[in-house]
Amino acid sequence: MNNKSLFKNLSLFTFFNVLNSVIPFLLLPFLTVNLSPEEYGIVDIFYNITLIATPIIGLSIVQSIGRYYFEDVDLPKFITTVFVVLLRIGALIVLVFFLFSFLAYDFLLSYGFPPFLLTFALIYTFFSQIAEILLLLWRVSYNTVRFGVFKVMKTVIDLGLSIFLIAILEMGWEGRVIPQVLVAIVFGALAIYFLYRNGNIQKLQVDKGYKKSALAFSVPLVFHSLGSSLLSFSDRFFILFMLGLDNVGVYSVGYQIGMVIALLQNSFNQAWVPFFFKKLKENEYRVKLKIVKLSYFYFIFLFLVVLVFYFATPIIYRYFVGKDFESGSDIVLWVLLGYAFLGMYKMVVNYLFYLKKTKIIAYCTFFTVLINLVLNYVFIKLNGMVGAAQATLISFVILFIVVFVYSNKNFPMPWGLRKNN
Repeated sequence: MNNKSLFKNLSLFTFFNVLNSVIPFLLLPFLTVNLSPEEYGIVDIFYNITLIATPIIGLSIVQSIGRYYFEDVDLPKFITTVFVVLLRIGALIVLVFFLFSFLAYDFLLSYGFPPFLLTFALIYTFFSQIAEILLLLWRVSYNTVRFGVFKVMKTVIDLGLSIFLIAILEMGWEGRVIPQVLVAIVFGALAIYFLYRNGNIQKLQVDKGYKKSALAFSVPLVFHSLGSSLLSFSDRFFILFMLGLDNVGVYSVGYQIGMVIALLQNSFNQAWVPFFFKKLKENEYRVKLKIVKLSYFYFIFLFLVVLVFYFATPIIYRYFVGKDFESGSDIVLWVLLGYAFLGMYKMVVNYLFYLKKTKIIAYCTFFTVLINLVLNYVFIKLNGMVGAAQATLISFVILFIVVFVYSNKNFPMPWGLRKNN
């Protein structure tokens, strides 16, 4: 295994992801001082709608590029097919939910929920998915610098506009949401330009064979990705309807701090998956044993990070978070632990992705979502905001165990660290 290559790409992905995530984290003191818990709650609801909408827009077809990149396909024709399908389905979904916002106007407003926030979130998601095609290509081909510069520039412009609108024009939640939508549109258009210039998108025609293959891979991922988003963020909607919008704002700040471990997961996974798929094709026991050892090392590392950030939580709240949000510190440990298990899950679910068994992934996720919805209601009743974080932890533990069992059944690995006889 080329460990030097893996380490180099992991380091670059980590650097750009850390930079991309540190910038909005540094904005946290500014937002918690200039926005009320209710306004911050609206911003967080917007963010969570985008995460839930991401697999629905285009039926997750963009994700098929990351898998079929390693297959013997006419890549420009495949990418063009994905792009056209995304345009058709995405535009239709945005229109449908725009009409829904009109019909549900009074109901949404009764909970302090801006009715057209849903439409803004879907427009943002639509253009972000277009940009994701380009980012995914750069990621799997290890064009790490282009990948990083594109993401960081998008974040810097987005947050710069937010500071201007909130601090100078004294806008509320709109000052954070509007820049995200505008910047997503601009960078989506830039992505289209780069895809055309690089020859990744050609004449806008759909290849029926590639469309069938892409959707066969991606449609089960709609349920998987939607389920994953519900696992991570359905608690906000339970809190909204059970505890109120102000509690959503307080909870989301604590959750954002706890999610720092997700940054490490994503950085590692983005570098690991292309490398991992190539190595599994070798089908050598020696390579499998090394993958397992790296997996165990990674698991230990995640829990060490949990300890570091748990002890750093009081300092973060003292210097980075407004006083109105201090009660959210109680949830940080639960979220940290939950995302450590999610990171472990991502390591074992990759075997099922490699085998293209996305239906199994969807079933496992759907099963865990049902448990999570019940746990959210019960634990929020018992422990309030802390109960929501506890429900998240339990759900991620269950998801990891279930997927580990299925992945090892379908692709046995030497998890006992026994050498091949």
